[in-house]
Amino acid sequence: MKVMRRAICYGGLTLLFAFSLARFVSDVIRLVYPVNDLTTAWISSKAFLEGKNPYQNVGEFVRIWEVNRPASATGCDADYNCIAQNLPMGYPPTTLPFVGALTLLPWRSAVSIYTAGSIALFLVMLFLLAQKSNFLWSDPRKWYILAFGMALAPLHAGIHECNLSTLVVGLVCLGTIVMRRWPYLSGIALAICLCMKPPLAFLFFAYPWVSKRWKAAFAGLATFAAILAGTTIWMSFHHVNVFASYREALMQFSTGNYYNSVAYPLPDRYLLINIQVMAYQFTHSVLASNLLSWAIFLLLAIPTALLIFFRGSEKNEGSALAMLSLLTLMPVFQHTYSAAMLVFVIYWAIEKWPLKEAQAALLLTSSLLFPLVAMTLRYPPWIRFVEQHHLASNFVWNAFLMPYMVWVVLLLAVLVFADLYRDCARGRCPVSTMPESAISAHS
Repeated sequence: MKVMRRAICYGGLTLLFAFSLARFVSDVIRLVYPVNDLTTAWISSKAFLEGKNPYQNVGEFVRIWEVNRPASATGCDADYNCIAQNLPMGYPPTTLPFVGALTLLPWRSAVSIYTAGSIALFLVMLFLLAQKSNFLWSDPRKWYILAFGMALAPLHAGIHECNLSTLVVGLVCLGTIVMRRWPYLSGIALAICLCMKPPLAFLFFAYPWVSKRWKAAFAGLATFAAILAGTTIWMSFHHVNVFASYREALMQFSTGNYYNSVAYPLPDRYLLINIQVMAYQFTHSVLASNLLSWAIFLLLAIPTALLIFFRGSEKNEGSALAMLSLLTLMPVFQHTYSAAMLVFVIYWAIEKWPLKEAQAALLLTSSLLFPLVAMTLRYPPWIRFVEQHHLASNFVWNAFLMPYMVWVVLLLAVLVFADLYRDCARGRCPVSTMPESAISAHS
């Protein structure tokens, strides 16, 4: 029996790694090009470095794209006005200096360098996360952390679309993993993530403050302040009110004209995984959906913060980080590829494997190995099936099946919070009294 279990275990590992490798190859071969999620950020950053308004400056963007787009671009790919309608610029001004480094390269090279770099960073992060676990490398559970993380469909969705989320998720997780050993480096990494994608990084940026890691907290705050000040001074020097322009762009970005609105009539809204997508099917009101989403978020976030602040320690850090990753996906606009953040849930579930909560969590997380929603929306056989059975107007289909990732996140949050509460609220995890310097030396 033991031999059979071991054979099944290693067979599953082999299949996961093979599946991951095939997906990585497919990501590179089928990379969206020449227009992808990086395009508008790249063009806006180029305008930013030239001292032009990086928002609502269509004439300048058309000029930049005409000069830099590949000769093979045709149709909408050749027309920046069309691109802007499909891929509006929603990144904050603090993103522009970082993407600006890629504008020093030709467009094709920038896409290639970004793709290779973000994948490499994510793989390094997974290796360090596995290294952080309490198992030996001879234990297959350590390898399962790597295998599951590499096989997640949200990761490959981000790579395929060339979205900044792959880089940000990798950097957020990396900054959190090294927080005890290199607190200043951790603070800098988390600040950069907050600059690039605040919805993905805001809870992890707050984590050093809640967990009383003061070196990382102040390093992050100083770094963010420096980047924000530098961006503001640069644009002020060129007589551009960049933040007023950003507010206007953000208002346009959040209207119902784009698929990121929960009220958008097309099924593409199910590629979002924030709670509003599910809540809208019950409330039929954008305002009510937002209120319900924030209510659920606060109901879980406030006790989580209190548990971490008063009872946080190295012993329960896995469940704390898993909970933060789940809370990140709840209240604000999040696309499918943001769920790559759930590598922390995989880490927690494998670390706590004997627990029934951990087993249930890993089973739920395994549903993220396949892009079921994208398959339903993109593949002709599935589209025909939906049309023939009139599923688009079916309540169960719209409220439970299509937004299944939202339900997965909510169920995972309940499981992880139960473990965090059991470990901390009942005093099973003593508060660490060791100073940061001693922790670093001990590590």
